[in-house]
Amino acid sequence: MLPGLAKQYFPWSNVFEGKGVPIMSVWEKISAQFGKPTGFLGVVAGTIMANRRSNLERNVWAISMLKLRPTDRVLEIGFGPGVAIQKMSEVVTKGVVWGIDHSEVMLKQASIRNNKAISKGRVKLLLGSVSSLSFTDVQVDKILDINSFQFWESPVDGLKKLRTCLAPSGIVALVHQPRQPGSTDEETDRAGRKLADYLEEAGFRDISIEKRSMKPVSTVCVLGRG
Repeated sequence: MLPGLAKQYFPWSNVFEGKGVPIMSVWEKISAQFGKPTGFLGVVAGTIMANRRSNLERNVWAISMLKLRPTDRVLEIGFGPGVAIQKMSEVVTKGVVWGIDHSEVMLKQASIRNNKAISKGRVKLLLGSVSSLSFTDVQVDKILDINSFQFWESPVDGLKKLRTCLAPSGIVALVHQPRQPGSTDEETDRAGRKLADYLEEAGFRDISIEKRSMKPVSTVCVLGRG
C-alpha cells in the first residue's frame, strides 16, 4: 500500500528504482514529516494530507460530531493544510474559526487555502502549539483535534489549558485514526479509551466515545464537555 501511495503522489518516483534508492525510503522520509512538516518534503506531506481520500472522509465525520452553528467560535488544534478549517468556515458564517499549528509550512498552505475567509475575519490562523496557546481574552464553543493529539508535549496539561478557554458547556472533540502500517481496529479502540482517560484527568465531563468504520482502519472520536 505504501509504495502505491508513493507512486500515486510522486509519479516521478520511478526514477529511483534501479538506482539504489528504494521507493520505501522516499516514502518513509515523507511520512516522517506528518508530525511537523518542514521544507520541501513538508510541502509534499501537506499536499498528501489535503488530498488523501481517507483524510477527507475523516474530516467530514469529525466536523459533524461538533454539530456546528453559524455563530460558533471554533478552535482547531493542528490544522495542517487547513482543509477542516475551510469546511468549518463554510458553516460558521457569523462566528469565527481559529486554528493553531506548529508548522510554518502548514500555516502557509492553510492560509492560502482559507485566504478569502481570513480576509473577512472569519478564520484566524496562529503559529504555535497547545503549550504556547494563549486565549485569555477569548472563549470558544467547540475545540477540534484530528490526528495531532499524539504530538502534544503534555496531553493532560494541554487539555487543562484548553478547558480554561472553553465556554460553559463547550465541547472538545479528539479524533484519531491510526496511520501506522498494519494498524487495526483494536488500536483504534485502545486510542479511544486512552483519550477518554486524558479528558477525565483534565477535568472534562460527559465524556463519550464514538467510532466509525473507515478505510484503511476505523476512526474514533472522543467528546467531552468543559
